[in-house]
Amino acid sequence: MTTLLDPIAYPKVEIAHLYQRRWAAEIDLRHLKTTMAMDVLRTKSPEMIGKEVALYFLAYNLIRSLMAQAGQQQGSDPLRLAFKGALQHLASFVPFLAQDAPHRRALRYEMLLTLVASEQLPDRSGRVEPRAVKRRPKAYPWLQQPRAVLKERLRH
Repeated sequence: MTTLLDPIAYPKVEIAHLYQRRWAAEIDLRHLKTTMAMDVLRTKSPEMIGKEVALYFLAYNLIRSLMAQAGQQQGSDPLRLAFKGALQHLASFVPFLAQDAPHRRALRYEMLLTLVASEQLPDRSGRVEPRAVKRRPKAYPWLQQPRAVLKERLRH
């Protein structure tokens, strides 16, 4: 549904393309939240929440930068590389990269880029997914008091 009714100024194909891009942005945000374990923030104050979200975005952008370098090195589209695969490879390489001598670190980093670039995703353009929740919420109430207080009430 749109209010852009002039077919000359707003061709259907362009509106459909914009909708697909918007849908992709929503999917990317959902992916960011789940892959980076951001679905539940751990801090409480607004200042700390801002810092926590900024840290998640920093880590996400660093991993995407690694994927861009890997894609450029191997001549592949970085958006077709698996984020989760890049994250796993990076996590396994970090201890070695931290301990290696500079010349060895460069070789190991090249190996990391090759591995990240090998994690190609299949082409899923035009895929349609239903908007539905797979898991239903639990029938228990929210924990809104300290656990110790609620435990004490159960004992009496």
